[in-house]
Amino acid sequence: MHILAINSGGSSIKFELFAIEKGQETSLLRGSIKRLYRPDSYLEEFYNGLTQKRNIPNLDHEKGLHCMIESLLQSGAVHDIQELDAIGIKLINGGKKITETSFIDDTVIQALEDVSGVTSVHNPPALLAINIFRKLTPDIPLVGVFETTFHLSVPLPHRTYGLPWEITEKYGLEKLGFHGNSYRYITERMPKLTSRTQKMVIAHLGSGCSVCAVKEGKSFDISSGFTPQSGVIMSTRPGDFEPQIITYLQEKEGLSYQEINRLLTKDSGLKGISGISGELWEIEKRAHEGNTRARLAVEVFVYQVKKYIGAYTALLNGLDSLIFTGGIGENDFFIREKICEDLDYLGIEIDQEKNRSTVGKEGQIGTGKVEVWVVPTNEELMVARETFALIARKKEVIP
Repeated sequence: MHILAINSGGSSIKFELFAIEKGQETSLLRGSIKRLYRPDSYLEEFYNGLTQKRNIPNLDHEKGLHCMIESLLQSGAVHDIQELDAIGIKLINGGKKITETSFIDDTVIQALEDVSGVTSVHNPPALLAINIFRKLTPDIPLVGVFETTFHLSVPLPHRTYGLPWEITEKYGLEKLGFHGNSYRYITERMPKLTSRTQKMVIAHLGSGCSVCAVKEGKSFDISSGFTPQSGVIMSTRPGDFEPQIITYLQEKEGLSYQEINRLLTKDSGLKGISGISGELWEIEKRAHEGNTRARLAVEVFVYQVKKYIGAYTALLNGLDSLIFTGGIGENDFFIREKICEDLDYLGIEIDQEKNRSTVGKEGQIGTGKVEVWVVPTNEELMVARETFALIARKKEVIP
């Protein structure tokens, strides 16, 4: 079965074509389109052991998706898009209406649209991808693999907000949690690397960030909430902050809903503090050059991740392993070093040489009681697996 997995994020599009049969998964083509909405956007492809990078300026999500289709066809991995058996799309937020892997139909689309206003970085690009493939490949099953599924195990006291219960129930206002496909992959991968997996904290750090407490293989708490905006500060999103600030700004600045939404999703976070960019590598470069706002942005980021690690270690009553993943977590040894600094009282210490040599690859970098790992995630594989499993279940029930 040929399955195309699509991960259309806020600033990038990742995709991978798999051939999957029971017990065997083969990657045929992998690619990513990065730095969307920038003049330095580019396509990177991995095919037949070769890596190819093409600079394609000013790509947006729609152009990027068509670029992805061209990549599939030009590579020869498929000769016709109709050869695909299924397309799996990573979906972020369907609210409380849709929380598990589902065939994409009008009900799923409506659930995505209902919360698009508060998931504006992710749901509109996902809906765009759905619309494109519904037109191009109407006879190929489209499967939505939701981020929230992994976090259904979070206990009710951990997911409940202090809001009026009637409103909570009416709108499903509770912690849903995100990056679930990444956390599922890490949780399945870790037992193959170590026996110390009963109590884990996983930090998924990238353009979007979250920290997850995993107890006995299940999500026990997650920093993100009803939307991906809360928790750790992110590229252009503020993370946790005093909610009354919103009403204060509405009063003082007369900001509209649309202006507030843009402020929270496009103009805040690392970009808002630094005034430079939402890209941490750019901010770090300027921080090392002496830019004070850039340095502050880095320090805020490190502080917030560190705080969640400590809180979740307390919640888990101890810690076996700390795992870094995501674009920053996998590649930025400086940030890992700063986050782990002064956490020796928790048993978290790292080997600086191992840390600095472990970039974009799997490895153990800890020297203390708590194991510290870098594990590159593979959300596309999880999307493909979930898609394959859903289609296989459907075939089993069809007489």
